[in-house]
Amino acid sequence: MEKPDDFDHPRVTGIILAAGRSSRFGGDLVKQLHRVDGQPLVYRTARTALDSRLRQILVVAGHRGTEVGAALAGLAVEVVENPEFAGGQSTSVQAGLTRVEPEAEAVMFIPCDLPHLDTATIDRLITAFADKRRPLVVPVTGGRRRAPVLIARSLFAEIETITGDEGARQLFPQHAAEILEVKFESARPFEDLDRIG
Repeated sequence: MEKPDDFDHPRVTGIILAAGRSSRFGGDLVKQLHRVDGQPLVYRTARTALDSRLRQILVVAGHRGTEVGAALAGLAVEVVENPEFAGGQSTSVQAGLTRVEPEAEAVMFIPCDLPHLDTATIDRLITAFADKRRPLVVPVTGGRRRAPVLIARSLFAEIETITGDEGARQLFPQHAAEILEVKFESARPFEDLDRIG
């Protein structure tokens, strides 16, 4: 679903990646449904995205997709089913692209396992895209590239050709000169659940 067109910034669609099996998380636990401060992680991530300057929010579900969809009940997001999720993150990235509004200038791929991601971080990446108009916008902390990653529409056709579990980062080598790195002081917004005790 889409927000009202009532602010002056680029139209960027958020694609929340929530389809995986969470194999590194341990046992039968599913990261997407793990509760943080009483909320399923996928719900928490979607709420953050909805409060940001992202215009349209898509959530790609696969493993235990019915439960993921139920966890998002009442939120103005669209759940996109990815029946090919076992093929890796590339399949979720591509599934999300199929539902992006035609007016979108870019997408932001957001892993669902970033419990400390905040709206200020998302909005800063959108602002950087608006200012510089680079096709790839990537947050960096401590010299390390992080997620979420913003990708302009000019690269959508290339995203449709990727395979495996690395996702849209496969575009980085051939577009190295076009990447805009946005430096952040704190790594906390980019810490995924694998690293949190």
